[in-house]
Amino acid sequence: MRLVYICSPYRADTPEEMERNKQAAIDACEHAYSLGRLTGETIIPVTPLVNFIYLDENEPEERKQALKLGLGLLSKCDELWVAGDRISEGMRGEIRAAVRMNIPVMSMGLEQETIQNVISDLPPLLTEKNCFKNSANRNYAGELLVLKSSALAPWAKEPENQLWIAKHGFGVNPNLSGRAVYAKCLYDGEDARWNRNDFHGVANPEKLPDWAKEKLMLYENESEELEQ
Repeated sequence: MRLVYICSPYRADTPEEMERNKQAAIDACEHAYSLGRLTGETIIPVTPLVNFIYLDENEPEERKQALKLGLGLLSKCDELWVAGDRISEGMRGEIRAAVRMNIPVMSMGLEQETIQNVISDLPPLLTEKNCFKNSANRNYAGELLVLKSSALAPWAKEPENQLWIAKHGFGVNPNLSGRAVYAKCLYDGEDARWNRNDFHGVANPEKLPDWAKEKLMLYENESEELEQ
């Protein structure tokens, strides 16, 4: 028995196009199920386009939740099958997550080379090499920190989820016994609680990817405006 995640496009310019995309995903699920019947194997296809229809893709917060739930579902699957004639941004994230979790990625028609290009572009995770030397002993208050990938859920191991701005908590001070560090994600603004030892240290801006430098600059500019 195989649990197969059907990865296909959804977002479109019109509701009619989105409905067609949803139907295409259902058709891909039916095709996957039929393949299993032909070979005598039980294939259970799942797709977030059907499983999470109660979330509105046009609402940013609900789309964000749909993507997170989809990746959680993917983490339980044996394989990811790419359907459709293109790879959307959301699909790109699903393929990347599958590779991080060592889940095989298969094609349902799209050229394998196209899929391989997405896999080849997988950005490296951030490590202590992206931090200032010996910064793990510094006071973290107000600093941009690099979270260890081991602290993230399997489906969330992406560089975008590794940069956090420390806000408060006993763990920001290396001389206190507390561990809690309350921080804000640089990429999407999410607030979360971590332990001090979940971080590699303080990020060195010169050793960050370009998207992170841009996000950091925007954050610093917004902070300056609030202080004025």
